[in-house]
Amino acid sequence: MRSVFFPRLVNGPFGDPALYVRLAHRREALLFDCGDLHPLTPRDALKVRAVFVSHAHIDHLIGFDALLRLFLYQDAGLTLYGPPKIAERIAGRLAGYTWNLIEGYPFVLTVREWNGCRGREVRFSAAGAFRPERERAWECPDGRLVETDHYRVRAISLDHGDIPSLAFALEEPLHVAIHKDALERYGYSPGPWLTRFKDLVRRDVPPQTPCRVPLQGGGTAAVPLGDLLRRIAHRERGMKITYVTDADPSPENLERINALAADSHLLAIEAPFSHADLDRARQRNHLTAQLAGQVGRWAGAARLLVFHHSPRYQDRIGLLVEEAEKAFRG
Repeated sequence: MRSVFFPRLVNGPFGDPALYVRLAHRREALLFDCGDLHPLTPRDALKVRAVFVSHAHIDHLIGFDALLRLFLYQDAGLTLYGPPKIAERIAGRLAGYTWNLIEGYPFVLTVREWNGCRGREVRFSAAGAFRPERERAWECPDGRLVETDHYRVRAISLDHGDIPSLAFALEEPLHVAIHKDALERYGYSPGPWLTRFKDLVRRDVPPQTPCRVPLQGGGTAAVPLGDLLRRIAHRERGMKITYVTDADPSPENLERINALAADSHLLAIEAPFSHADLDRARQRNHLTAQLAGQVGRWAGAARLLVFHHSPRYQDRIGLLVEEAEKAFRG
């Protein structure tokens, strides 16, 4: 399978949590947690269309202001998803600045919070000086925060001491694989039309729908969608990335993570402490590297990416990765 999601930790395993995921052929990106974002170039940051915040601890939200500053001058919206009361916290951040010179700016920030069963949406516009407006309920069945033709994001709520922390699964609903040799055989030119073709397949558009296909010798041909699918592509299970951070090392949390992360191509999961420091992990309401690896193995994940390491292991950089990998590989 060719990757459609390209994830990277913005700050490495010891820095603030922030997983940047670029979407192939879309000029879009998603951001999971919003720690320090200075390592992102403005060009990369401006590709972000949605931010998924696990909870409002400072190391997970400190980058919001930097992101807002970049988007302030853009004619593009941004949506932030998070746990209960995230709208009030964002409103407080916005109220801390003076907004008397932005009346004509088109930027709109939409904040959506999910409490485990219901959703709530609050809108903040630059034209309205970022005062909360247009509060409404929004449908979020089974924790499905976002559902588009080419990706969806589902959330679960984990216990992190006395607060909830959201974990997220990013999934491609259906992967449409293109056969390059078939393109050459039929004389079709590759290009942006293939992205539109994949979207039509995912929408289950009628097979007789005509598609305009550019030809290698010039010009285009109208080919029925069903014929085109049989000639140049096949369908398979889509790619899946699961993001988990700040969770108590409890059996209940591990069971929830296991269900969310089932069959992930990549499980990005916190590993702040060594299992030798399990008591410390319980006191701080975090997982250990061994538990992170074990849950990845139980879930059947193909790859493991551990992060959010405690600074106490700075002089033993490989310890937590090795411990997690050992448990992951069994």
